[in-house]
Parts: sequence; structure tokens; C-alpha cells
Amino acid sequence: MGAARAGGPRRTMLIGLTAGAAGLLGLAATGARTPYALLVAPLVATGFGMAFTMPAATTAVVETAPHERAGLASGVINAARQLGGVIGVAVLGALLSGGPASFLPGLRLALVLAGASFLVGIVITAATVDRSATVPAT
Repeated sequence: MGAARAGGPRRTMLIGLTAGAAGLLGLAATGARTPYALLVAPLVATGFGMAFTMPAATTAVVETAPHERAGLASGVINAARQLGGVIGVAVLGALLSGGPASFLPGLRLALVLAGASFLVGIVITAATVDRSATVPAT
């Protein structure tokens, strides 16, 4: 189900952000003795969420840019995504650096913060992405 089938980038982004938040917060609820089989669902939800969110976000940005600046808009969102990833990894990785005794609490906090950022993304998307935008089927 792509953005065109879902009715546009807004709905696709909301589905992806919701799945990503559920996956990250589900991972935060696991522990050191959680069986690997129970990690599959939150990991799949997290991956599904990112796979749905980013292409739809790119579509939403490119659609709102003037036609002659569509390439620039695409480049800016991709650069912002890369920068956000670098900063996110650095900040969340810093939470894990307190030594072996603080690894699991740091990991849990990092996952909760990442899940919370997806929840903030849901609010921002719901408030700012045009409901009526549609994506032409390809």
C-alpha cells in the first residue's frame, strides 16, 4: 500500500509514524531476558513505520514546492533526513555510554525518546500536512 492507494502522503505518514512509535515503544518494554521471537513484532513495526513515513514525507514536501523547485525540495528533505539521523544516533548513543550497568536503562530511555519523537511527528503531520493532497498512481 503506497501513498496513492492510502489516499495521499498524509494518511501514509500517519500510518507509518504510528507503526514506528508502537514498535519503538514496544522495544522499550522488553528486557534482557526477552525471547528473540517476541522482538520480531516491534522490530517489524519500527521498520514498517520508517518505510512508510519517509517516502510519503518526501512526496508531501515535493508536492508543496513550486514545480521548478521540486528537485531542490527533494534534496533538502533528504539532507534533513540524513542530518536528523546523524544527530539522533549521536544523542541516543550518548545515553548508552554510561557503562555496562547503565546500558539497558540507557537503551530503554533512548527507545522511549525515539518513540516519543514519532508521536510528536504524528501531531505535526496531522496539523500541517494537507488532507486533500493526493498522489497520482504510478
